Amino acid sequence: MRRSLLSILAALLPAAAACADGYTPQMGRGPVVEPAPQTARQVVPITPPRSARPSDQIEARLLAAHNVERARVGAPALIWSDDLEAESRAWAGELIATGRFAHDPSMHGHGENLWAGWGGRDFTPEEMVGEWIAKKAQYRPGVFPNVSRTGNWVDVGHYTQVVWSGTTHVGCAIASRADRSVLACRYSPPGNIDGGRAF
Repeated sequence: MRRSLLSILAALLPAAAACADGYTPQMGRGPVVEPAPQTARQVVPITPPRSARPSDQIEARLLAAHNVERARVGAPALIWSDDLEAESRAWAGELIATGRFAHDPSMHGHGENLWAGWGGRDFTPEEMVGEWIAKKAQYRPGVFPNVSRTGNWVDVGHYTQVVWSGTTHVGCAIASRADRSVLACRYSPPGNIDGGRAF
């Protein structure tokens, strides 16, 4: 049975971030994942991305999955960006090629959500984004980083980036090899900024 990395981590490593550095495949064992740092990223001003339309049905469904949840909380709909999609595609391809699962360490200036899954079935775009959205169960309204019922913002960081009201653009890409898939999404302007509110 196929499970996503987020589901496995929720069962095996409840204190670890679902989207963390240090993915190392090991024979006969699950992935090794180290928690993401608990400090918020520094914002680096960059040129806003150009607006575009999703070029295929998968991209349109990824965008819609984000915007359905944003509408639920009153956040403005995101606009697709080909620039952000290209960045996401390059990073997802890098993760698939190297077998790693880690945030891009470059100072790209965007928010980033990652998802990985493997096994004998395909995940839908709604299921992939839905795993980030499911983290809202641990979310509590407040000023970032004090937004998690667990006291650890990384437990809700994927969700807050999806719904961050100051974010205007998103671009996502999926890369696959054998039975492993990685979804990477980039967001501009980035969310999860100290002193801000998700919505």
